Amino acid sequence: MPLIGSAMLMVFLFPVLYLFFYGPMVRQFEKLKRSEVNMRELALSDALTGLYNRRGFMAYADHLLNLSDRTKRGLILIYADLDNMKQINDDFGHEEGDRALVTTANVLKKTFRNSDVIGRVGGDEFAILALEAKVESLDALRNRMNENLKKTKYNIGSTHKLAFSLGITYYNPEKPQPIEELLKKADRLMYEEKTLRTASSHPLTPSGNRICSYHR
Repeated sequence: MPLIGSAMLMVFLFPVLYLFFYGPMVRQFEKLKRSEVNMRELALSDALTGLYNRRGFMAYADHLLNLSDRTKRGLILIYADLDNMKQINDDFGHEEGDRALVTTANVLKKTFRNSDVIGRVGGDEFAILALEAKVESLDALRNRMNENLKKTKYNIGSTHKLAFSLGITYYNPEKPQPIEELLKKADRLMYEEKTLRTASSHPLTPSGNRICSYHR
């Protein structure tokens, strides 16, 4: 009988304890977990474009390079710089500059796969790490980026369209190197492309959408 009485007491007390003690604790713990996840995502994301920020890109890039080393599948790193961003801000205002950045981010999202890593790594600079990519696929990648850029409805004034300079480098898992070194190579190629374009064409013209060379 005492055992039966104790069991009935527990049956009665458990819902009460859960309702007033355990339940609130569990909900508070779950709330803290969600908050922690949200804070972690915010710390790795760019608030304007929704892409990874530099910290987030570098973290995921390290992971993908390790994966590439294990699977022996190459990667392609693309470094993109939005041309004439200072001129856009100076002539049309920072709100227009933000719209240009968001539009560029949307073009990149449309161009690349969900499995690829896209980040805004500087004010007007973006980096993309394309998974399981081969050097032979570069022409198709360049064409797709050009097509998606041409299709965007973004215009500055009535005649000028967005353009960006690119530097592309290939990651060979047989010759591992850190992501910082890859970024330096791609940044150098991007700068060379931008210098050539500045010397050969007027800035912000629709013809300024030529995609640059790459380095293996």
